[in-house]
Amino acid sequence: MSAQMIEHRGIVQQVADGQAIVAMETAGCSSCGQGGSCGIGKMASGRPATLLTLPVSGEIKVGDVVMIGLPQSKLTFSALLGYLFPAFAMIFGAWLGAAFDGSDGATALGAIAGFLGALSIARLLIGLLPGLMPTPQLIPISQQANAFPKEQYHD
Repeated sequence: MSAQMIEHRGIVQQVADGQAIVAMETAGCSSCGQGGSCGIGKMASGRPATLLTLPVSGEIKVGDVVMIGLPQSKLTFSALLGYLFPAFAMIFGAWLGAAFDGSDGATALGAIAGFLGALSIARLLIGLLPGLMPTPQLIPISQQANAFPKEQYHD
């Protein structure tokens, strides 16, 4: 059984030294079924294409339309490590600061120490276990480049 992927469409702009620069459209990913009601998709609409530099595997050349896929499970874990863990560590640090001294200053310093400590631990974990970071994959779709819908209607 294959893992679910979050996918975005893109067009290869340049290929050199085993790396591809891909222009990724800025619409929402539509992988969760929210479609037009996705806040991220609404915020991204109208923005210029995002350029990503990704490793190339296979015969991908300039102009190819590709899908950029990320395993959903790894992205979820990365979000937990990057957002939830520091938030809980900040709350725990604030609680410790309040428990030791009881002043507002100690609570604030405890919160800051917890937050920075969690970011340091997350950074150390990612450095020691690079498999924690999601690795995007380029998946070829076609050999013809089709402009993104937003690129066809410039004023």
